[in-house]
Amino acid sequence: MVAFFPSCEQIDFPELKGKPVVVTNGEKGTAIISSSYEAREFGIKTGMRIHDALKICPHLVKRPSRPDRYAEISAKVMSAIMNLTPDVSVYSIDECYINLEPVLRLYGSVKVIANKIRKAVFEASGGLRCSIGISEGMLTAKYCARNKGETTIVAPEDMKAYIADAPIGDICGIGKNIEKYLQRFGIYHCKDIEKYPMAILADRFGDIGRRLYLTCLGNDPMPVDTTDKDHKSMGHGKVTAGEHDKSVIRGIMRQLTERLARRLRQHKMICDTFFVGFKNMRGWVGFKYKTHPATNITEEIWKLVRSHFRHWQQEPLYQVQITALSLQSSEIKQIDLFDDLLPESKQSKIDAVKDKINQKFGKGAVRSATEILAEKANMVPVISFNFDATGKKNSL
Repeated sequence: MVAFFPSCEQIDFPELKGKPVVVTNGEKGTAIISSSYEAREFGIKTGMRIHDALKICPHLVKRPSRPDRYAEISAKVMSAIMNLTPDVSVYSIDECYINLEPVLRLYGSVKVIANKIRKAVFEASGGLRCSIGISEGMLTAKYCARNKGETTIVAPEDMKAYIADAPIGDICGIGKNIEKYLQRFGIYHCKDIEKYPMAILADRFGDIGRRLYLTCLGNDPMPVDTTDKDHKSMGHGKVTAGEHDKSVIRGIMRQLTERLARRLRQHKMICDTFFVGFKNMRGWVGFKYKTHPATNITEEIWKLVRSHFRHWQQEPLYQVQITALSLQSSEIKQIDLFDDLLPESKQSKIDAVKDKINQKFGKGAVRSATEILAEKANMVPVISFNFDATGKKNSL
């Protein structure tokens, strides 16, 4: 999708069309999370502070993020695409990969399919544009989609030449660290990598390195995967406007803990490693915490979260996070000889009762007193990077 968040604002508020629009992290938010192309012409970029953006574009229009609305439009767009072909892998709220090969006979050519996709997206979203890249693989197709609002089709035999002069950092998956590593060998453009064996990336980065090496030569070997993947991790976070009240942060963290524990139980998962992090002006202060045995019990996870507060000096926090790592099935676990004597057996029953009440009467029908402290916070709802409005990863 083209400038998805600002474009959604321009669709809902027609008076904004043609104007430089930026979306910020909430009404009081100061960080720009997306900008329209009219705004980008002034040099405004994601991550810029609103007061700096206003200096270079005084007539800039600021809109607070509306995640629920963006999710609603995303679901309509993805569903419309899936009506054309079932082989769709949703990558994020505004991007997906499609395997066109099974439907080529049905539609006749990739150009016809592209036109149908463009029309379906436009109608489902209420008038939004999209960029379409068509090539022999996912990462090469993503590179082709760089022509915003256009359809770019590159035949397999032409892809190597098409991508040859691309800066190495333009390839999806090659971040700053890999880019710096390759530049040490004089590799600045995709064509430069051919001077070296595949081992230059494979030895250091494994299968990902092999894939990136081949992509730079115009051939991404990874097929589109449409299977519903198992969770590898599960987490919840909140963006705040520089919160420093300990009771408020305590309330937010309890709220996140309750949500995470409830989701673990809902998906029949347990975990023995949790990440807890606070983000201040200097960056993240976060650590991994272990528990034995693996658990999905709220109070056991809350003990880990409470211990993290000793790393906070009550400086303003802009984001908080708790994530369950290395998930395991709760239905396959070693039986503890003294399980009936453990205090968590009682807690497990309490969690089960709370889950049933919240399921029947709605989330938050029953909650801990500590959670009420979060009501004083100025929190901003956010969408995770891999948000999928059609699947499991659809919670804000």
